Amino acid sequence: MPGFATYLLGALGAIVIARLVLSLFKRPSLPLPPGPKPVPLIGNIHQLPKSLQWLELYHWSKKYGPIMHLSMAGQPLIILSTHQAAHDLLNRRSSRYSDRPRLVMAGELVTKGMHMLLRPYNGQYRLHQKMEAPLLTLRAASNYRPLQDLESQQLLWDVLGEWDKFGEKGVDFHHHFERAMASTIYCLNYGYRLQTGYEKELMDGKRVQAEFARTGQVGAYIVDSFPSLNHLPKFLAPWKKEGEELFELERQLHVGNLRKGLSSGKWNFAKHMKASSEAAGMPEVELAFDLGILADAGLDTSTVALDWFIVAWITSGSRGWVKKAQQLLDEVVGKDRLPNFEDRPKLAYIDAIASETLRWRPVVVQGVPHFTKTEDEYMGYHIPANSTVLPNAFAITRDEAVFGGDVDNFIPERWLAEESANEHSDICGFNTSALKDLPHTGFGFGRRICTGRLIARNQLFIQMARMLWSFDVEAGVVDESTGARHKVHDMDCTEGFVTLPKPFRMNEYLFFSRWDLTSQRKVGRNLVLAETIHR
Repeated sequence: MPGFATYLLGALGAIVIARLVLSLFKRPSLPLPPGPKPVPLIGNIHQLPKSLQWLELYHWSKKYGPIMHLSMAGQPLIILSTHQAAHDLLNRRSSRYSDRPRLVMAGELVTKGMHMLLRPYNGQYRLHQKMEAPLLTLRAASNYRPLQDLESQQLLWDVLGEWDKFGEKGVDFHHHFERAMASTIYCLNYGYRLQTGYEKELMDGKRVQAEFARTGQVGAYIVDSFPSLNHLPKFLAPWKKEGEELFELERQLHVGNLRKGLSSGKWNFAKHMKASSEAAGMPEVELAFDLGILADAGLDTSTVALDWFIVAWITSGSRGWVKKAQQLLDEVVGKDRLPNFEDRPKLAYIDAIASETLRWRPVVVQGVPHFTKTEDEYMGYHIPANSTVLPNAFAITRDEAVFGGDVDNFIPERWLAEESANEHSDICGFNTSALKDLPHTGFGFGRRICTGRLIARNQLFIQMARMLWSFDVEAGVVDESTGARHKVHDMDCTEGFVTLPKPFRMNEYLFFSRWDLTSQRKVGRNLVLAETIHR
């Protein structure tokens, strides 16, 4: 009796041949964009490396230009490598390019079509977007700053406490960044803080995020390349059982958090959304997923950006930008208090550092794929219907026509505008007159742009400003006899949907207080007062 492999190979062969036949009957008048030469049946699949695909795509763009075409076993993949190309298609033609490619495993089986990042651009997507919108405006984001102030104070207090405990063995800064960001999000979403970063809710949330990153990877599941295979019965489709188990894990987490938020005595996003007209008749699990995905997205992006900020500090801070930032903080703030949001208009250089961090190491480095159901043409090339369109964030953020030269180096000055007599800051303190209006491509494009970006920028500002004000950071000593320090490589990163610096050992980074530690303990006293008021 034929086994599973026989059935699977037969089904795959039929699908590939069908795609090939259809492509032969649909010859466009315009040429496809350039790209590496495909081979019959599998196209360019064999040419993509298993790791750091975004880097290989960036190198290919130097040869083939701003728009490339790859064939993934007959499925057209369009790669955009400049900001102009991404802007022209994903922003200006957003009505045509706002869909997402079909991800059977991550989008349909693991999240049952309820993941906002993967939802098709349809009426239901717009309904959820409308439900979230009042909570994510510029004015709304300004109201959350006291909470972000509180969490960043605890961040400093926790770092000092860990230094007291471990000394030159180093500080696990990633954990403290993650706790501060997660606590901010969970307090806004559900009305409760995370005071240690080891709470069960956060541990479960991190597992859900890890599974999403794994199941959403290109090529991780054959059913994503050949969706027709999902019609196979369960005994021939083992991914279905795995998908059900992962959905149940995520459902329990998000529904549990929603119920906790609704029962809280404090205002929170859960209560606001539940009372909205958009949520009328919406199933509990669908509302729960909206809030849960919002939390997951914010936690990942901001925490990872802060991780890369520390890597930049270690690897390029000696070029002068750290000293420049600290001198500015000393002039504006002094040593007797912490930087705060009221200082922000005078600290545009800190916002420039945040912008450069997001450019230098995009969190979603390969970009989030878009999808077009209809054919199109651009720059004299044919874009087939049902193409996946990928804005390669690593390439776009190295577009010298937009960001100037020396794009591989960390240079916050590229974001600074010429001095103007007409100074203007928005309601959150962001000094729009002191900073160039360069694109923040890491937040996405068009109608799929990140809705929580204003809250994220506030978080990055206050935490970066206070870290720079409080500490000097150096690579840890790995050999006490020679004084040799750990070598930090600024391209040493993990694989996955979100790209983090490689996991750090405790002794790789040392935090040194810039001020007398006894004076910095005032941070702790302020935190106790703030926590009392918050409660």
